[in-house]
Parts: sequence; C-alpha cells; structure tokens
Amino acid sequence: MRDAINHRILISGLGSIGRRHLANLEFLGYTEIAFHRSGNPTIKDPLPDFPSYRDLDLAIAEFKPTAIFVCGPSHTHIEVAQKAVAAKIHVFIEKPLGHSLDGVAELERLAAMNNLAIMVGYMMRFHPLLLRIKEIINENRIGSLIHLRSQWGEYLPDWHPWEDYRGSYAAKRSMGGGPALTLSHEIDLALWFIGKPSSVLGLSNNSSALELDAEHGIDILIKSTTGKTANLHLDFYQRPPARTSEFVGTEGRISLDYYASRVEIFKPDQSEPVEVIDISESFERNNMFIKEVEHFLECIDKGITPLPTLAEGKTALAVALNALNS
Repeated sequence: MRDAINHRILISGLGSIGRRHLANLEFLGYTEIAFHRSGNPTIKDPLPDFPSYRDLDLAIAEFKPTAIFVCGPSHTHIEVAQKAVAAKIHVFIEKPLGHSLDGVAELERLAAMNNLAIMVGYMMRFHPLLLRIKEIINENRIGSLIHLRSQWGEYLPDWHPWEDYRGSYAAKRSMGGGPALTLSHEIDLALWFIGKPSSVLGLSNNSSALELDAEHGIDILIKSTTGKTANLHLDFYQRPPARTSEFVGTEGRISLDYYASRVEIFKPDQSEPVEVIDISESFERNNMFIKEVEHFLECIDKGITPLPTLAEGKTALAVALNALNS
C-alpha cells in the first residue's frame, strides 16, 4: 500500500467487479470515492457511506471526479466513458470495451483531444506467470514463437450463485454477454503475444443445455500480421472448469495451467519439462486487480499511457465481434 494521491474517484456500476475495485481502492488509501449505480443492484450487501448517484451527469457535476471506473454491463461502457472524457475525466473501463464498435472512434477522438488516460481492464496482463512467460519468450528460450493455443471454460451458473444466470449480463448478447466478449481476456493475451491480427475466424457452439441469448461457446482462429497464429476456445458450459495455454516456439513449448498456478517449459528433445514454475502457494488472484489499479492511477500522475491501451481494447473487441460474425 502506498500514500494516496488526492484523486476523486467515481465508480460506475457496483456489481462484483465494481465492489472489488472499491475494496482495492480503499486498501490503497483512496478515500475520495463516490458511486454511480442503477436502482437494481445485483448484490444487496451494504456499501460504505460514500456519496451515491443515480444520474451520471449529476455525479460528474457535483462530485467532480478526476477518474472514473466503468464497471457496469458491457453495453453501457462506451456511453459512460464518452460522458467522462467529454468532462475531462480519466477512464478505467472494465473489459470488454463494449458490445459493439459504435461510439469507439468518438471516444478515441475525445480522449486524444483532452489528453486523457484510458485503460481497459484486462488484468491478466499483470499475472506473474504470464509476465514470466513473456520474459522467457523475449529471451528466445523456446526460439521464435510460432503458435499459441488456449482454452477457458467455466460453467456460467456457478459464477454468481446468488443470482439466476439467465438474467445476468453475461447471458445476454444485447448486453455484451457470451464467452467471446465476457472471456475476452484470452483474446487480449493472444494479441499481446502474437501481435496485431490480419484475419479472424470464429465458430460458435450453442448445443449445451444452458438457456442463453448468446453463444454458449466459441472457437476462434487468429492470424497475425507477422504470420503467427492463435487458436482459442472459450465456453460457459465446461465442468469442471479448465483454463490452460500453450506457447509453441521453434525450439520448445511453454505450458500454463491457470488454476494450478503452474508453468512447464519443454525442449524439443525432452519429454519431461526442463523447468517448472509453481506459484500455487503464493499466488493471490486479487493482486492482479490491485496492480492494474495502481498502474492506471500512476499513469495519470505521471502523464503516461496506461496498458492495455484504448486501441488494444478496441482491437480485442473487433476480434471478438469478427469471430461472432464470421
């Protein structure tokens, strides 16, 4: 925890992720906080005694925030962010950037015109194992990266047991739900490793017993401008959950098991890993969220661009939409 700089922070949306950011901001020492929320909260637990607003324009005018955390349903993200940047407020937007590209160009224009920091909340960029994998690849320990494949499957009804999954935003395409958007961390990570996309293909799967107004699962193929490829599988029906990735290079392979917090490094002539990195006893998932908040606010203080950028969030969103529409 560090000494808090005097930011006035508005949190828009108080579902599970909004409350997580609230707790982390308080942990980091920030006290000038207000809420913007709808009248139908999905979580009924009481909140700290901070100012609360139903109307975003009123919250901006009265509270005068320096930064806003956009944590509502995905289909509301761009509208909220546009109002914030028009009022010269720095913006942290939870992933995905939105449910369509409508309004994104205007958001980019306003942010550039007002010299504002905008960060998209792909907190996996701060995972210690993924940062280590990035270093290993940059050190050419598996040669040149050729291909990345990953799967992430979790059973949607288990996410928030206190609510009917069928009414959640994740179950509704019109609200930015479905695994292509909701689980788009894997898209962002793929692009982080293989580079900008040149072509995208998607194959949706709606054959599970789930009652969704969105795809139940999707397989996405991405080819980068440098010729590298990625194969991603995302779904809401897999039990038990699985989340794994493999990074294939010219001189070896790296395997990541997210739930086991374990990385294995393989060389071409050996069937057993030459190195194992296991952080299962020390890894705290919430630390990724704390680090992304620290990064965002530090970038504001230093006048530098936070990562992932608005442009990167836009590209990840475009890949998801292209996969859904292909």
